[in-house]
Amino acid sequence: MRDAVLDDFDAAHLSPVAAALFSRARASFADIIAPGGFVDKMHKGALDRGVYAQYLAIDRYFLFHFNRAYAMALIKARTVDEQRVFHALIGGVLDEMRLHVSACARWGVDADYYMASHPPEPAAEKYVKFLESLHEGSMEGLIAGMVPCMRLYSALGSGFAKIGLDACGPYREWFDAYASTEMNALATQLESLLPVDVEDLTTEIIDNYKRAMELERDFFEAWVS
Repeated sequence: MRDAVLDDFDAAHLSPVAAALFSRARASFADIIAPGGFVDKMHKGALDRGVYAQYLAIDRYFLFHFNRAYAMALIKARTVDEQRVFHALIGGVLDEMRLHVSACARWGVDADYYMASHPPEPAAEKYVKFLESLHEGSMEGLIAGMVPCMRLYSALGSGFAKIGLDACGPYREWFDAYASTEMNALATQLESLLPVDVEDLTTEIIDNYKRAMELERDFFEAWVS
């Protein structure tokens, strides 16, 4: 099953630059979809419901800070076209946060109360600190640190959807949301702002991309450790 999702990612018609970056973070992606992990348990309908409810609350907290990074990218934009892309991406996260509010309500989670009464989950907080550190770097470096989240969730949704979602139970809504063409389009828009040629990938871009995918892995692993 994991190989099928990896193969689907490889066949996702990524740009040469996006594909080159993913090749450097492939091991972390493989860990995220490993048997017994958070995503695998969701796909099998076996994830503890209480764990998922907490995940929803923490993920909403993360999305708020993710969108702040987009706002910083908007400030760094060099052209009106780049501003339009970031405007669309900010709107996409706001739409995702609205979905989280609806999901939290269905699962009986008060995300605001949870975050006010619990310390941030360490893996999520580490990811947030990483995003904040990107504010000081180049626009391309910031983008490279955000692409993994967008492309990862799109790949998880579409990859597992092609395998089949009949066993997901209540978690099917998660896969359906991220398998959408809209999610893929947003990820592609963000990737379009990376350098055009692989030869132009800087150490900053490569390191930020790899680190972001590692933090994604750590965030998912935190819920099953």
